[in-house]
Amino acid sequence: MTYAATPALELVYLFDGTLEGMLTAVFEAFARRENPTEIVTECNLQQSLMQSYVPIQTDVEHAARVQSGIIDMLGLRAYEDVKRVFLCDEGRKGGILLRYLQHTLKRGARSRNYLANPAIADFEELLLQVRREQHYMLQFVRFSQLQNGVFFSKIRPKASVVPLIMDHFAARFNIQPFMIYDEAHGLTGVYDMSKWWLVEARDIIIPAQSEQQDAFESLWQTFYDTIAIEERRNPICQRNFMPKRFWGTMCEQIPPQLRNQRPLTQTPTQAARISHRLSA
Repeated sequence: MTYAATPALELVYLFDGTLEGMLTAVFEAFARRENPTEIVTECNLQQSLMQSYVPIQTDVEHAARVQSGIIDMLGLRAYEDVKRVFLCDEGRKGGILLRYLQHTLKRGARSRNYLANPAIADFEELLLQVRREQHYMLQFVRFSQLQNGVFFSKIRPKASVVPLIMDHFAARFNIQPFMIYDEAHGLTGVYDMSKWWLVEARDIIIPAQSEQQDAFESLWQTFYDTIAIEERRNPICQRNFMPKRFWGTMCEQIPPQLRNQRPLTQTPTQAARISHRLSA
Protein backbone atom coordinates (compact mmCIF):
# COMPACT_ATOMS: atom_id res chain seq x y z
CA MET A 1 0.00 0.00 0.00
CA THR A 2 1.33 3.41 -0.92
CA TYR A 3 0.53 6.72 0.68
CA ALA A 4 0.59 10.15 -0.93
CA ALA A 5 3.22 12.45 0.50
CA THR A 6 1.89 15.26 2.63
CA PRO A 7 2.67 18.57 0.90
CA ALA A 8 4.91 20.91 2.85
CA LEU A 9 3.23 23.93 4.34
CA GLU A 10 4.10 27.35 2.97
CA LEU A 11 5.85 29.52 5.53
CA VAL A 12 4.41 33.00 6.12
CA TYR A 13 5.95 35.64 8.38
CA LEU A 14 3.67 38.08 10.23
CA PHE A 15 4.98 41.57 11.05
CA ASP A 16 3.60 44.76 12.60
CA GLY A 17 3.31 46.83 9.41
CA THR A 18 6.31 49.10 10.03
CA LEU A 19 9.45 49.37 7.93
CA GLU A 20 11.49 48.24 10.93
CA GLY A 21 9.21 45.21 11.26
CA MET A 22 9.68 44.34 7.59
CA LEU A 23 13.48 44.61 7.85
CA THR A 24 13.42 42.50 11.03
CA ALA A 25 11.52 39.80 9.12
CA VAL A 26 14.17 39.92 6.39
CA PHE A 27 16.88 39.55 9.06
CA GLU A 28 15.12 36.53 10.58
CA ALA A 29 14.72 34.87 7.18
CA PHE A 30 18.47 35.11 6.60
CA ALA A 31 19.40 34.17 10.18
CA ARG A 32 17.10 31.12 10.31
CA ARG A 33 17.90 30.10 6.71
CA GLU A 34 14.18 30.06 6.00
CA ASN A 35 12.38 31.10 2.85
CA PRO A 36 8.90 32.43 3.70
CA THR A 37 6.64 32.83 0.69
CA GLU A 38 5.10 36.01 2.11
CA ILE A 39 5.68 38.63 4.79
CA VAL A 40 2.33 40.20 5.69
CA THR A 41 0.49 41.99 8.47
CA GLU A 42 -2.31 40.22 10.31
CA CYS A 43 -4.93 42.58 8.85
CA ASN A 44 -3.88 41.57 5.30
CA LEU A 45 -3.63 37.89 6.11
CA GLN A 46 -5.80 35.45 4.16
CA GLN A 47 -5.50 32.27 6.17
CA SER A 48 -5.02 28.95 4.45
CA LEU A 49 -4.71 25.38 5.70
CA MET A 50 -1.65 25.06 3.47
CA GLN A 51 0.29 27.77 5.27
CA SER A 52 2.23 27.98 8.53
CA TYR A 53 2.39 31.36 10.26
CA VAL A 54 5.31 32.71 12.28
CA PRO A 55 4.93 36.07 14.09
CA ILE A 56 8.06 38.21 13.96
CA GLN A 57 8.74 40.59 16.83
CA THR A 58 10.19 43.89 15.63
CA ASP A 59 13.82 44.38 16.66
CA VAL A 60 15.24 47.82 15.87
CA GLU A 61 18.84 46.59 16.08
CA HIS A 62 18.21 43.78 13.62
CA ALA A 63 16.42 46.19 11.28
CA ALA A 64 19.39 48.58 11.46
CA ARG A 65 21.75 45.75 10.53
CA VAL A 66 19.71 44.96 7.43
CA GLN A 67 19.63 48.65 6.53
CA SER A 68 23.40 48.92 6.88
CA GLY A 69 23.88 45.76 4.84
CA ILE A 70 21.75 47.08 1.98
CA ILE A 71 23.57 50.42 1.92
CA ASP A 72 27.04 48.84 2.17
CA MET A 73 26.50 46.18 -0.49
CA LEU A 74 23.97 47.78 -2.85
CA GLY A 75 24.26 51.51 -2.19
CA LEU A 76 22.10 54.22 -0.64
CA ARG A 77 19.90 54.48 -3.72
CA ALA A 78 19.01 50.79 -3.42
CA TYR A 79 17.91 51.31 0.19
CA GLU A 80 15.80 54.32 -0.84
CA ASP A 81 14.14 52.13 -3.46
CA VAL A 82 13.43 49.47 -0.85
CA LYS A 83 11.70 52.10 1.29
CA ARG A 84 9.66 53.23 -1.72
CA VAL A 85 8.48 49.72 -2.51
CA PHE A 86 7.52 49.30 1.16
CA LEU A 87 5.10 52.24 0.71
CA CYS A 88 3.09 50.52 -2.03
CA ASP A 89 -0.33 48.98 -1.39
CA GLU A 90 0.48 45.63 -3.00
CA GLY A 91 -0.19 42.81 -0.53
CA ARG A 92 2.66 40.73 -1.99
CA LYS A 93 5.31 43.38 -1.35
CA GLY A 94 6.84 41.58 1.65
CA GLY A 95 7.65 38.44 -0.29
CA ILE A 96 8.82 40.47 -3.28
CA LEU A 97 11.16 42.55 -1.09
CA LEU A 98 12.62 39.43 0.52
CA ARG A 99 13.27 37.67 -2.78
CA TYR A 100 14.81 40.84 -4.21
CA LEU A 101 17.21 41.18 -1.27
CA GLN A 102 18.02 37.47 -1.31
CA HIS A 103 19.05 37.81 -4.94
CA THR A 104 20.92 41.13 -4.84
CA LEU A 105 22.72 40.79 -1.51
CA LYS A 106 24.16 37.49 -2.71
CA ARG A 107 25.21 38.70 -6.15
CA GLY A 108 26.02 42.38 -5.63
CA ALA A 109 24.76 45.72 -6.91
CA ARG A 110 25.07 44.85 -10.60
CA SER A 111 22.46 42.12 -10.22
CA ARG A 112 19.83 44.88 -9.99
CA ASN A 113 20.10 45.14 -13.77
CA TYR A 114 19.06 41.51 -14.36
CA LEU A 115 15.48 42.43 -15.25
CA ALA A 116 14.81 39.00 -16.73
CA ASN A 117 14.99 37.56 -13.21
CA PRO A 118 11.49 37.45 -11.64
CA ALA A 119 12.83 38.69 -8.29
CA ILE A 120 14.18 41.85 -9.93
CA ALA A 121 11.25 42.30 -12.34
CA ASP A 122 8.61 42.11 -9.58
CA PHE A 123 10.53 44.61 -7.44
CA GLU A 124 10.95 47.07 -10.32
CA GLU A 125 7.25 46.82 -11.15
CA LEU A 126 6.24 47.85 -7.62
CA LEU A 127 8.88 50.58 -7.61
CA LEU A 128 7.45 51.99 -10.84
CA GLN A 129 3.94 52.00 -9.32
CA VAL A 130 5.09 54.04 -6.33
CA ARG A 131 7.07 56.49 -8.46
CA ARG A 132 4.09 56.96 -10.76
CA GLU A 133 1.79 57.66 -7.83
CA GLN A 134 4.33 60.10 -6.37
CA HIS A 135 4.49 61.92 -9.71
CA TYR A 136 0.69 62.10 -9.89
CA MET A 137 0.51 63.65 -6.44
CA LEU A 138 3.05 66.34 -7.36
CA GLN A 139 0.84 67.28 -10.31
CA PHE A 140 -2.69 66.93 -9.00
CA VAL A 141 -2.68 67.85 -5.30
CA ARG A 142 -5.03 70.80 -4.74
CA PHE A 143 -4.98 72.96 -1.61
CA SER A 144 -7.87 74.88 -0.06
CA GLN A 145 -7.37 77.70 2.42
CA LEU A 146 -9.14 77.07 5.72
CA GLN A 147 -10.56 79.72 8.03
CA ASN A 148 -7.54 79.40 10.32
CA GLY A 149 -5.20 80.26 7.42
CA VAL A 150 -3.82 76.74 6.98
CA PHE A 151 -3.83 75.32 3.45
CA PHE A 152 -5.32 71.83 3.37
CA SER A 153 -5.40 69.03 0.83
CA LYS A 154 -7.15 65.66 1.05
CA ILE A 155 -5.88 62.89 -1.21
CA ARG A 156 -6.49 59.16 -1.79
CA PRO A 157 -3.34 57.80 -3.48
CA LYS A 158 -2.77 54.16 -4.34
CA ALA A 159 0.46 54.18 -2.32
CA SER A 160 1.45 55.88 0.92
CA VAL A 161 3.44 58.61 -0.82
CA VAL A 162 2.95 61.52 1.61
CA PRO A 163 6.49 61.01 3.04
CA LEU A 164 7.84 61.26 -0.52
CA ILE A 165 6.11 64.52 -1.49
CA MET A 166 6.42 66.62 1.66
CA ASP A 167 9.93 67.90 0.83
CA HIS A 168 8.67 69.11 -2.55
CA PHE A 169 5.76 71.13 -1.15
CA ALA A 170 7.69 72.37 1.90
CA ALA A 171 10.33 73.84 -0.42
CA ARG A 172 7.76 75.59 -2.60
CA PHE A 173 5.17 76.66 0.00
CA ASN A 174 7.67 77.62 2.68
CA ILE A 175 5.88 80.84 3.66
CA GLN A 176 2.56 79.23 4.55
CA PRO A 177 1.49 76.35 6.82
CA PHE A 178 -0.19 73.42 5.11
CA MET A 179 -1.44 69.88 5.66
CA ILE A 180 -1.72 66.97 3.23
CA TYR A 181 -4.17 64.37 4.53
CA ASP A 182 -3.96 60.89 3.00
CA GLU A 183 -7.44 59.59 3.68
CA ALA A 184 -6.69 56.13 2.28
CA HIS A 185 -3.71 55.42 4.57
CA GLY A 186 -4.63 57.52 7.63
CA LEU A 187 -1.49 59.64 7.37
CA THR A 188 -1.11 63.43 7.44
CA GLY A 189 1.90 65.54 6.51
CA VAL A 190 2.03 68.80 8.51
CA TYR A 191 4.24 71.81 7.70
CA ASP A 192 4.56 74.79 10.08
CA MET A 193 6.83 77.06 7.94
CA SER A 194 9.97 75.69 9.59
CA LYS A 195 9.78 71.89 9.39
CA TRP A 196 7.41 69.09 8.45
CA TRP A 197 6.40 65.87 10.20
CA LEU A 198 3.97 62.98 9.81
CA VAL A 199 0.92 62.29 11.97
CA GLU A 200 -1.20 59.13 11.91
CA ALA A 201 -4.83 60.23 11.80
CA ARG A 202 -8.12 58.89 10.44
CA ASP A 203 -11.54 60.48 10.04
CA ILE A 204 -10.27 63.94 10.93
CA ILE A 205 -12.68 66.88 11.15
CA ILE A 206 -11.81 69.47 8.51
CA PRO A 207 -12.52 73.13 9.42
CA ALA A 208 -14.55 75.27 7.05
CA GLN A 209 -12.90 76.94 4.07
CA SER A 210 -11.98 80.61 4.17
CA GLU A 211 -14.29 83.18 2.55
CA GLN A 212 -11.70 83.85 -0.17
CA GLN A 213 -11.42 80.22 -1.25
CA ASP A 214 -14.32 80.29 -3.73
CA ALA A 215 -12.85 83.42 -5.31
CA PHE A 216 -9.43 81.75 -5.61
CA GLU A 217 -10.93 78.69 -7.28
CA SER A 218 -13.03 80.82 -9.64
CA LEU A 219 -9.88 82.67 -10.75
CA TRP A 220 -8.16 79.37 -11.44
CA GLN A 221 -11.19 78.13 -13.40
CA THR A 222 -11.15 81.32 -15.50
CA PHE A 223 -7.45 80.87 -16.25
CA TYR A 224 -7.98 77.21 -17.14
CA ASP A 225 -10.84 78.05 -19.53
CA THR A 226 -8.99 80.99 -21.10
CA ILE A 227 -5.89 79.07 -22.14
CA ALA A 228 -7.90 76.10 -23.44
CA ILE A 229 -8.30 75.66 -27.21
CA GLU A 230 -11.69 74.10 -27.89
CA GLU A 231 -10.69 72.84 -31.36
CA ARG A 232 -7.88 70.81 -29.82
CA ARG A 233 -9.95 69.29 -27.05
CA ASN A 234 -9.13 65.58 -26.71
CA PRO A 235 -10.91 63.88 -23.77
CA ILE A 236 -9.10 60.56 -24.26
CA CYS A 237 -5.68 62.22 -24.18
CA GLN A 238 -6.76 64.27 -21.16
CA ARG A 239 -7.78 61.16 -19.23
CA ASN A 240 -4.45 59.51 -20.07
CA PHE A 241 -2.48 62.38 -18.55
CA MET A 242 -5.03 63.29 -15.85
CA PRO A 243 -6.79 60.13 -14.58
CA LYS A 244 -10.44 60.67 -13.67
CA ARG A 245 -9.90 59.45 -10.11
CA PHE A 246 -8.28 62.84 -9.39
CA TRP A 247 -11.05 64.98 -10.87
CA GLY A 248 -13.13 65.05 -7.69
CA THR A 249 -10.62 67.40 -6.02
CA MET A 250 -9.81 69.56 -9.05
CA CYS A 251 -12.02 72.61 -9.37
CA GLU A 252 -11.03 73.17 -13.02
CA GLN A 253 -12.82 69.94 -13.94
CA ILE A 254 -16.25 71.33 -13.01
CA PRO A 255 -18.24 71.81 -16.25
CA PRO A 256 -19.13 75.50 -16.84
CA GLN A 257 -22.87 74.77 -16.74
CA LEU A 258 -22.53 73.11 -13.35
CA ARG A 259 -20.49 76.03 -12.00
CA ASN A 260 -23.32 78.43 -12.74
CA GLN A 261 -26.13 76.23 -11.47
CA ARG A 262 -24.59 74.90 -8.27
CA PRO A 263 -26.12 76.10 -4.97
CA LEU A 264 -24.42 79.03 -3.26
CA THR A 265 -23.60 76.76 -0.31
CA GLN A 266 -21.72 74.34 -2.55
CA THR A 267 -18.02 74.96 -3.03
CA PRO A 268 -16.29 74.35 -6.39
CA THR A 269 -14.58 71.29 -4.92
CA GLN A 270 -17.93 69.80 -3.89
CA ALA A 271 -19.28 70.47 -7.36
CA ALA A 272 -16.24 68.75 -8.87
CA ARG A 273 -17.01 65.61 -6.90
CA ILE A 274 -20.60 65.66 -8.24
CA SER A 275 -19.27 66.15 -11.76
CA HIS A 276 -16.90 63.20 -11.30
CA ARG A 277 -19.75 60.91 -10.20
CA LEU A 278 -21.97 61.99 -13.11
CA SER A 279 -19.24 61.35 -15.69
CA ALA A 280 -17.91 58.13 -14.15
